[in-house]
Amino acid sequence: MKFKKDPDRYVNLKEREDIISFFLLCQSLSLSPDSQKCINSINILKQTIQKRLEKNPDISDMKELIDIQPSDLTGEDLYRMKSLKNAPPEFMVRWYDVYDVVDPISEYIFRGNLHLTKYELMSVYVDLLGKKIHMYISSISEAVKKANHPVHKKIFDSIKFYSAPIKTSEKLSSTDFPPCVNAAFNGVSAGTRNYAITVLLTSFLSYARVSPSPKVFDRDFNIELQEKEIEILLKEIIPMIFEAGERCDPPLFKDQPIERENVFYHLGFGLTSSPSVRDFGRSKWYLPPNCSKIRENAPSLCHPDEFCRKKFYQITDKEKASNLIKAAKKRGKKSLGEKILEVIEKYNTVEKMSSALNVSEREIEKQLNVLIKNNIVGYRGITNPLMYYIRKKKSL
Repeated sequence: MKFKKDPDRYVNLKEREDIISFFLLCQSLSLSPDSQKCINSINILKQTIQKRLEKNPDISDMKELIDIQPSDLTGEDLYRMKSLKNAPPEFMVRWYDVYDVVDPISEYIFRGNLHLTKYELMSVYVDLLGKKIHMYISSISEAVKKANHPVHKKIFDSIKFYSAPIKTSEKLSSTDFPPCVNAAFNGVSAGTRNYAITVLLTSFLSYARVSPSPKVFDRDFNIELQEKEIEILLKEIIPMIFEAGERCDPPLFKDQPIERENVFYHLGFGLTSSPSVRDFGRSKWYLPPNCSKIRENAPSLCHPDEFCRKKFYQITDKEKASNLIKAAKKRGKKSLGEKILEVIEKYNTVEKMSSALNVSEREIEKQLNVLIKNNIVGYRGITNPLMYYIRKKKSL
């Protein structure tokens, strides 16, 4: 990406000030390019750009970053695309230009091109721009640190984000862990140790203990840990991880001492051998990998239990649902489907709905399938071990 660094090229004074401010911000963030503060700042920039594009979707501006062409899908391929996304594609971009900011499983790729609607194109552009900004910030990090200009530290220290209060969980209980985490927690053999302990267990235990909330999966949610939460990571979570490493065969950290530093890095303390509270934010605090990543990287850990396979239902079209409930009240009689719509927010599994409505699970499933076909209800499965833990504790 080529940033226009010369402010004299801009006639508009406001635009000139914006460009200067942007580069000062990037230079300041480069003091800690992998910190939560840097990530949050980039997310705010992305949100601002997204909103501007939604108001004025100028494709010509996007073409400075990506080669965008009209979609050339026809016939059966066009039909498949419509079936997949319920909308016709308008544009296509080269897959190798955007592969690292999109999920290939949920996209339509044909002959090396990714086919997108206008809204999807905007999202891909914003994600790619965010990645380029982060690459730029990382690339100037050493030079900015070496220059040691006081204005950069002053700007970095002044950056503050509002974050919702963190509800620190009570002590962890392995009875609520998903099977993959319990397997890692109990120790695994060589070949799976590094991924199981350093990647999966490190991220899972830290989030499950300090921030067990589905909000952590929201890209717009900002987490800013206080000293007491960081102390929990240092004094409680790290010892648990090291103990699990000792249960491996052979013991992970005796066999590979460098993995200790990798644990600290994944927890957000940077590459260090003795982390402190002040070190938190020197690297990214990694979220637990999703289930598909675990199956891909450590298939021996993945042995889904009954709770892994549960479906959690929710209303997807609240207007339709509301109209059906109102019509039922006017009639003075409710069908099973309408009764389900009334309780689904509180009782979101087949078992809970069956118990609440005193109707067999088979009948509940039949009605849910009808509501799903009519695009009124949808469901989500468990796709991340942390979500398993959150839902399991909530269901108790």
